[in-house]
Amino acid sequence: LVKLGGIEVTANAMMAHPFNAEVQFRALFALINLVIPSVSLAADGNIGSHASYDGESSEKEMLDESVDQIVGLVVTAMKNFCSSEAILNRACLVLHNLSLTQEYHAALLNAPNCYQMLEWCLGNYLTDQVLQQSAAGTLHRLQTTLSSNETLRSRFSASLQSQAQLSLEQAHLEVMILRDREEDERHPIQISQIEESYGPG
Repeated sequence: LVKLGGIEVTANAMMAHPFNAEVQFRALFALINLVIPSVSLAADGNIGSHASYDGESSEKEMLDESVDQIVGLVVTAMKNFCSSEAILNRACLVLHNLSLTQEYHAALLNAPNCYQMLEWCLGNYLTDQVLQQSAAGTLHRLQTTLSSNETLRSRFSASLQSQAQLSLEQAHLEVMILRDREEDERHPIQISQIEESYGPG
């Protein structure tokens, strides 16, 4: 499925229908397994990922190219459907399975709000054992990577500060818009006043 373009088709569906709960649910369900490259037994009996033949990209190479997009789409689904336990459950499983590959930790840490959404799910869906285990496992792996990688740690810290600043600016903008709206409601412009100033018509 991966080599036939399954990840691309799934990502396209998620982008085309960001607010369709059924599409997001089914897409996340599919990604749970698609983000783990399959393995095969080599002639010597050792297990390895499927290699590429005749210049084709391997499943791992295709996943490598898509991982940033996948994480972004998963986080977007989590934010758009933060009240849907079923969607969050599958989303956490996708992130968990991605975190099993250590080289994808950078993508998970660099994705805006990914780490925070995992923490949020952990704190708000206490009775969903699958969600709890997958979110906690992912966070633990990411924390282990952060503790041993100073470059990633610095980048992650800077990203958190940037996201906090952006949230502050958005909150300020929303307050200003609300204040302007309240001001307009408090002092509505009467049509009669316009006509007195400029004449009818």
